[in-house]
Amino acid sequence: MLMLNGKRSVYKGFAAILAACMTLEALGMAPGMLRSLASPEFARTAEEWAVLRDDLLTWDEIPGLINEYNATIIDNRDDFVKDERRTMDAQEIREAMIKQADDYDIMAMDIAGTSEAQASQYRSQANTYRQQAEDNVTDRDILLWNYERIEAATVLNARIYFLEYYNALEQQKKAKASAQAARLSYQSVQNQFNVGMATQMQVLTAKEALDNAEAAVITADTGVQSAKKLLQVTCGWAYDAEAKIGELPGLDMTAIDAIDLASDTETAIKNNYTLKSDERMLQNTSQSNNFVDLREKYEKQLRDDTDQVRASVRSAYDSLMNAKTAYQNATVARSLAEDTAATAERNLSLGQISSFEYSSALSSRDLAVYDEEISRIALLSAKASYDACIQGLASAGDA
Repeated sequence: MLMLNGKRSVYKGFAAILAACMTLEALGMAPGMLRSLASPEFARTAEEWAVLRDDLLTWDEIPGLINEYNATIIDNRDDFVKDERRTMDAQEIREAMIKQADDYDIMAMDIAGTSEAQASQYRSQANTYRQQAEDNVTDRDILLWNYERIEAATVLNARIYFLEYYNALEQQKKAKASAQAARLSYQSVQNQFNVGMATQMQVLTAKEALDNAEAAVITADTGVQSAKKLLQVTCGWAYDAEAKIGELPGLDMTAIDAIDLASDTETAIKNNYTLKSDERMLQNTSQSNNFVDLREKYEKQLRDDTDQVRASVRSAYDSLMNAKTAYQNATVARSLAEDTAATAERNLSLGQISSFEYSSALSSRDLAVYDEEISRIALLSAKASYDACIQGLASAGDA
């Protein structure tokens, strides 16, 4: 397997890809299903490949990275290509299962005189295939939608990991700032103790706070590395590679304010991968001998899953609005902390406060800045999750 800047290449050669494409065309496969193959060189422009193959991991290229380099998606794509059902409608899959059952019956008759136990096992497998054929409502589109859902969910996960990496960086900054504040506080208490203005218990308490703050820095450092490794491995880099992480996406408050929940909910229902499968399975019951029972089953499943999608979108919306409020509150808190720090600077110049009090005001300002950025990243994460719900990933059924 070739390695490109730490990413494994899934290009398998022009001739092999072209032969596979010709096979798929001969089977009458829709053009969109050609994505089930590892992309050949001609599938993207040279500029697009250059972006995907460099060492910079950006927000916008995550879908392409997942499609080309994520190990799970590559394996799933291979599984899809090998799945004989990928070209069949529901009735053709039923007929294939019945043929398989007939084959097992023949095998049972052939071996009955030699091993009745083995013959019984073959007959049992034949019965299982016939029952599955009676109940089958799966077709090629349902199989494809399932693979597409997995890829879309993996893209969302990668974007959440991207934001978690930046959250870890801010937590690291905050932990270091807190440790510095704890260090100054400990030194101040020690100085007070030396002149009889603080107790031994106060010194011990300040030391414990410093130890905890320094331990938090170590934890935060580990968190940054863990978040980065998870992100880059998901996007196709080797674990020991060092990807450069691109900038955070912009935050569009206007778009958040303009959200129409009712309209988005209907869009989410239309786009939802599970509901599309539910509707197709319901349609496919019409050709089954077990039509009445299956239709009742899938009508109920469609109703229940639709209700779940509505609830999922509402939950994602509520989370988004809560994150928005938290960010707005953090922005106000940061502004107040900056005002307090500015006042402290003036008071220090006038000799009205000590240098320790001034340092404390600066520390509080810095912590407020970090908290604002952490809440902004949380809002970006909530928006990404909400958008994914609308685009088809709202929770439904077992999805």
